[in-house]
Amino acid sequence: MIKNKTNQSNKLYKKNLKKHGVGPKALLWKSKGAAHQRFREFWKEIDFTDKKVLDIGCGFGEMGKFLLKRYKGVDYSGIDIVPEFIKEAKIQVPGGKFEVIDFLNEKIDGSYDVVIASGVLNSNSEGNKINGDNMNYRKNAITKMFELTTKTLAFNMLGAHPQPKNDPTSNIWYADSLEIVKHCMSLTRRVVLRANYHPRDFTIIMQKIRS
Repeated sequence: MIKNKTNQSNKLYKKNLKKHGVGPKALLWKSKGAAHQRFREFWKEIDFTDKKVLDIGCGFGEMGKFLLKRYKGVDYSGIDIVPEFIKEAKIQVPGGKFEVIDFLNEKIDGSYDVVIASGVLNSNSEGNKINGDNMNYRKNAITKMFELTTKTLAFNMLGAHPQPKNDPTSNIWYADSLEIVKHCMSLTRRVVLRANYHPRDFTIIMQKIRS
């Protein structure tokens, strides 16, 4: 199921890249401003100075471009399932490290101070029907991402509480933000929910608890 979902997403992104060219719409963002609105929620909570960062679903490396410019000592790596995105990211962000990796189905070596994921947990994985798989997919992804960091995981997702109504024919799926928070708190008590910047999008910051 997860592998099929990855193949489906890969085809969708390639189709959009062919249609729109290099830019936010190829990444399923309405505009660069919409993407940066989500990025800012990460910047408000996290100091990236001297941090080893993994950007999951990095697209063209827009986040890495900003981090390397604004913060000192950032060791930035970006991964994505679309080879064409990674090829372009290497051109646009020469200071970053980029690889084509499906983080749910392939092993990622090493660990990272900060793992971030923006816009990668929004798809309707069943294509044109809604069932529990969409929520389970998100929970599995969060757990896997949290395993990759030694300190901080930050991600955003379409949704709210109460859960917005979903269109079964859409490529996107809105989650219940409080159900996502509950899952995050099963992994760590240190969880921040930011839900004040958009009516149907939220950001979660998770911190590892030091023993």
